[in-house]
Formats: sequence, C-alpha cells, structure tokens
Amino acid sequence: MKFLHTADWHLGKIVNGVSMLAEQRYILEQIARIAEEEQVDGVVIAGDLYDRSVPPADAVTLLNDALMELNVTLGKPVFAISGNHDSAERVNFGSAWYEKSGLHIQGKLEAEMRSIEWDGAQVWLVPYHEPALVRACFDDKSVHSFEDAMQAITAKIRTVWDVSKAQILVGHAFVAGGIPSDSERQLAIGNVDRVSTNCFDGFDYVALGHLHHPHAIHHPSIFYAGSPLKYSFSESKDKKSVRIVTMDGKDLTEVRERFLKPLHDVRIVEGYLADLVTTIEPGNEDFLQINLLDEGALIDPMGQLRAFYPNVLHLERVRENLIDSDMERFEDVIKKDDLDLFAQFFEHVSGKEMTDRQVEIMRATLNEVKGGADL
Repeated sequence: MKFLHTADWHLGKIVNGVSMLAEQRYILEQIARIAEEEQVDGVVIAGDLYDRSVPPADAVTLLNDALMELNVTLGKPVFAISGNHDSAERVNFGSAWYEKSGLHIQGKLEAEMRSIEWDGAQVWLVPYHEPALVRACFDDKSVHSFEDAMQAITAKIRTVWDVSKAQILVGHAFVAGGIPSDSERQLAIGNVDRVSTNCFDGFDYVALGHLHHPHAIHHPSIFYAGSPLKYSFSESKDKKSVRIVTMDGKDLTEVRERFLKPLHDVRIVEGYLADLVTTIEPGNEDFLQINLLDEGALIDPMGQLRAFYPNVLHLERVRENLIDSDMERFEDVIKKDDLDLFAQFFEHVSGKEMTDRQVEIMRATLNEVKGGADL
C-alpha cells in the first residue's frame, strides 16, 4: 500500500492582507500531479482544510475542485478530517454519501469509533476535538485535558480494532516536543494543548496535521506532513512537501518527501535600501520580508521597494543587539543634565554613541528651547 499524506491546506488564508488562493490552487494542482506520478493508492488530508470556520466562497470552490481531481478524475480514495480552523459541521456535510465514491470526510467526533477498511488496513479518522467535547461525547467525566481526550479516543479504538491489520490514525493535534511556527493558531493557553506520543501506541502510522513544520517531530511512526505553503516568515527556511508512505502489511517500509515548488516563495531579504533598488535579484516577485540595515530617516522606503518588489509584505529596520548594562540608581540619573540624558537615550535606541556634530546640534536645540540658557 502506498498513500500520500498532506495537511493544513488553510484554503482562503490571507497573509499580511494578501489572499493566498492563487498560490493554493497552484500547489494543490501540484499535489494532484504528484499523486498521479507516484501512483498512490489513496490520499490522506489531516485537517485544517479551510483557514476559518466560515470560509469564503472561492475557498469552498477550490476545495471542491481539489477533491474532485483527486477522488473522481484520478480515482483515489481520500481520507480527510476537520482541524481546529474548520467548522466540524460544515466539513461533515454530505460525508455519509461521499463514502460511496471513496471520499471519506470526518468532520465531527462520534461516540462510536468506526474504522474504514482499506486495502488490508483499518483507517481511523479522528477530527480535531477539545476535552469538553470528548467528555460529553463519551460521557466520561475523567476527561479534563487534551491528553485525557486523546488517550480516551485511542483507548476506545483499541477495544475494537483488528490487530492483524495495519492501523492508520489520521489526527489533528499538538504532540509534545513538536516545533510550532507563527502561522498556527494556539489550541489553548500555555502548554495544556499538548498530547504525548504514547497516546498513539500500537498504531503503525499516525498521520497528523496542525504543526506546519514538516519535521516538527521525529518519531518512527508519528509524522506531520506540514503545510504545503509557507504561511509566515518563521517558515521561510522550510522546504514544504507531502509525504509518500509505503506499507507492507503492518510494516511501515518507507516514508519519504516529495518537495513542493510554490508559485511565489516566502523569503526574508536583508540589505541597504539603495542596494536593494539598484541591484534586483531573481525572485523579486516572491512574498518578502525586507530587513533594512540603513540608519537614520528614510523617505517612503516601502513605496520605493514595492516599485521593484511588488509583493513586499513586511518591512523592518535592523539595529544592533544591545547589551543591557547595570541599572543606574535614580539618584545618579537625576544628577545628569538634559544633554547627557538624551545622549544616553540615543545610544540605547540606536546602539551607537552620538557624533560630535550630533552633540552640537542637540546642544543648540536644547539651548534654543530653554531660551538661550547655558548648558
């Protein structure tokens, strides 16, 4: 058996005010081509199909087109769940009759755990869930945390699974030790949203979504696919991919990546404004965060940059890292004159001491403000 594992499509996502729909359509077409080239037996989508619970119409159309291509045109069974960004009810719509064509979508958690029998394996679709939902669904008052909830679900699966078959779980969760990125929505405050790896003991392959880094965790049977696109600059160095998983009976024989090439990359560029607008590097239409090294005032830097880099999404000024000095006593601070205080402030903000010329200008300014009094 061979299948493709992907997750966290976030259709309809807007990054820094820019819609990602065109980028998402391009990358989903690429995923379909990979599924065809690899001749996979099925496709797993581990949650966050949409970016929000009420997705825009264009995002719904895009998901329809992507699932039609994979499931109908290519004839691949699809196994999908809702994530924390999705509306469980909307994702669950029509799932009962979609199954007739091999499109298995689980939006809502059910009290009765049912597997999907597939090519000698049992596939368990476990949509995103919060502890209160599991507590009510299972009528189990001992469930108070995300860990309790996942342990309750997998324990219930173990009571009905067929151990002679390969066990594949599709879930959407934050496994303890995983590496998050800036583009994920927190499931809860602090670390209470974490679940341990031993929740998944006994499963031969655990296909997860939620964390966007493709190597968010290293485990012999638990894998994140990562998002197919970079949705924040914290992911700028990631290489996005889908996972191609091969199993021989219950044995997980191979898990490898097929890398994805975006229509426009997400990158961080650093340099001086004058250099950036005179030497234009390839990829100038990528989505960019530009870190400027210039000192002093700049006139409309974003306007100047966008003439050459139309997809600049974020602009920052870089300053030297300051080393915190010993705290001064209040008695010592109030003994300083205005010029000394300003010089200290200038150094703290810029990381540099004032030049003699700057001292002269500031002295003259303070003298004028004070009506010509000597400093």
